[in-house]
Amino acid sequence: MAPSAWPPGRVLDLTRLLPGPLAGKLLLGLGFPVLKVEPPGGDPLKALAPEAYAFLNEGKEVLSLDLKAEEGRGRLLALARESALLLESNRPGVMERLGLGPEVLLAENPRLVYVRLRGYPDTPDPGHDLTYLAEAGLLGRFPWKAFQFADLAGAYALALTALKGLLLGGGVYEVALSEAVKAMAYPPIPFLDGSVLCYGVYPAKEGEVALAALEAHLWARFCEKVGLSELLHAAFSPAREENPAYRKLRARFLEETAEAWEAWARAEGLPLRRVRG
Repeated sequence: MAPSAWPPGRVLDLTRLLPGPLAGKLLLGLGFPVLKVEPPGGDPLKALAPEAYAFLNEGKEVLSLDLKAEEGRGRLLALARESALLLESNRPGVMERLGLGPEVLLAENPRLVYVRLRGYPDTPDPGHDLTYLAEAGLLGRFPWKAFQFADLAGAYALALTALKGLLLGGGVYEVALSEAVKAMAYPPIPFLDGSVLCYGVYPAKEGEVALAALEAHLWARFCEKVGLSELLHAAFSPAREENPAYRKLRARFLEETAEAWEAWARAEGLPLRRVRG
C-alpha cells in the first residue's frame, strides 16, 4: 500500500563511494530528507575524488558516527527508530557484528526498509565496478575507463528496491552490483557502436559533435538541411575512410565549429549535440 504522506520519512545512508550515495541522491531528488552517516575518517571518496563526493552528497545532512563505540551505536538506533529507509553497503556480517543488523533495527522500527548493497548475491567476495563488468561480459564492449556501469546500474536498483520496500511496508532487501549490471548485458546492437554514418561522433572545425539520426525521417531531414541529399540511402553505411559517403559527411562537419553545429541542430530540431568534457 502506498504511503499516505510523501515523503514517508528520512533516509539513513550508511553507504560509501559511488553507488550507494548516488541512490541516496536519487531519493533526495524524490523529496526524501537524507542523512549520510559516515565513520570518523569520512567517506573515502571525499579524499579520492572531492568533486564527485560533493556532487553525490549535495543537499544531504552528514553525520560522523563511530559505530564501533557504544555511543555511536546508540545514536544510530535512535535515528533508525525515526527513519523510513536505511541503506548500507558493508561486507556481509559487519552490521550484525556491530549489533546493528536488520533483526535489531526492525525490532526497534518494524516499518523500516533496510536495504543492503552487495557486490555479489551469494558470496562475500570483494569486487568493484571493473570486476563486475568483466564477469558480465561487458568489458570488451564498452570503454570501461569512461563510465562506472555497474555502480550506476546498482544505484538505480538500490533506489528502486528502497521504494519497493516502502510500498510493501518495510522489511530487509538486498541489491547485488554484479546482478544489477547484468541487466545491461543485452546482445550487442551493432550499429550503436559508432560504426555507421547516422550514429557516431565526428570532428568539427573546433571540437566534436555526436550525431544520432537513427530514424529514417530524421536522417532524411538532416541530409537535406546540410546539403547532402545524395547521402539519403547511406545512413547505415560504414563510418570508415574508404567509404566516400563518410568522407563527404566528415568534411561537411569540419566546415563549422561544434558549438555552431549544436546551435543549428537545436533550431532545426535534429539529434546532434556538441561533445562536452
